[in-house]
Parts: sequence; structure tokens; C-alpha cells
Amino acid sequence: MLRPAALVLATALLAACQSTPAERKPEGFAAYEGDPRLGEVVNNACFTSSIDGFSMNEKKTVVLRDGKKEYMVEVFGSCPNLDDAMSIGIDSATSCLSRGDALIVSTSLMGGDVGLGPQRCQIKEIRKWDKNATKAEESADAPADAPAE
Repeated sequence: MLRPAALVLATALLAACQSTPAERKPEGFAAYEGDPRLGEVVNNACFTSSIDGFSMNEKKTVVLRDGKKEYMVEVFGSCPNLDDAMSIGIDSATSCLSRGDALIVSTSLMGGDVGLGPQRCQIKEIRKWDKNATKAEESADAPADAPAE
């Protein structure tokens, strides 16, 4: 039987051995907070028939492109196949992509996904994306150096 002092010491040692949870990295649009490329929320993106590519695919977000315009799409929950996607389809009742529509994500170019096949990921939000946007130069506000004497 453990004595009270030994029990307190054993409890303290066990508590010291517990690992603290690692700080979670933001996901989805939260990972891009303050990024000037992330634009305003849009109700829909009317380009579903002309999507010609995607990039920056992660578990919760992807940038869809139609040649001229780009939109970042965030999905509900997590879409594990999205970060390894080789092809992405759109499931929408109209020619416009909107909240509640779905991305059909495949990790194979020819639809030969292993396991459960292509994954259906429901769209949570769509925002404009400007890959050329940059942060304003802070040097404009910096004081000029004093002339050397």
C-alpha cells in the first residue's frame, strides 16, 4: 500500500510526464488571415463549366481557376483527399458554384481511387483570390535617414 506522501509524489510525477497538446495550426481561411491575396466572400462563382485548374490544395481549402478569375474554396470539416487531389469535379445544380455545392475530389487522374473512391466535400464558403496581391510597403511610412554631417 502506498503511503500518502508516496501517492502525492507518484501523482506529481505522472502529471509532469503528460505532454501538453501542441498548438494547433489554423486551417481553412483562418490560415490565411491577414493575407492580402484572400479577398471578399462571394455568394457564388459562375464559372463551373470553364474551370481549367486548381492549386494550393490543402485539407480544407483549394484555389479554383478559370483562366482569368480565381476563387479560394473552403469545405466543411476536413476533406483528406483534397491535399493529394489529382482531379477535382464540381457537383452543382447550376452553372454557378455556391455554398452547399460539392467538390468531387479524386487522388487519381483516371478515377481509380483506392479505398472508397472519389471523395465528396461540401462547400462552406467561397472567397475571391488574387495571387498577385501583396502587402503594402511599410517603407513609405518609415522616416528618412538624416543627412550625414
